[in-house]
Amino acid sequence: MASRASKIAAVARDIFGILPNRGRVRTGMQFLKKPLTGAYEKRYYMEPIEPHARKAQRACTFMPIYTSELQERRAMKLRVLRQRGKGPPKKGTGKRSK
Repeated sequence: MASRASKIAAVARDIFGILPNRGRVRTGMQFLKKPLTGAYEKRYYMEPIEPHARKAQRACTFMPIYTSELQERRAMKLRVLRQRGKGPPKKGTGKRSK
């Protein structure tokens, strides 16, 4: 016959949803109980506009060419580096070409 303490522990497990863990083994249940946060994180970070802008650009040929701020920044940096003579080498003329 089970003792009164073990019966209370069994009822508490049923009520509170606790898994029996006699060997003191880590189960990861603490993390599995937490609510999922993926939907909140997806809502926090805005969806990028690039795919939609490019799709609209393909549909309407009279629209100006869309470039993101990142592309503009990279192009400007490349332009400055080329003016200083620090840009990438022309095709076929690199360190390892013979």
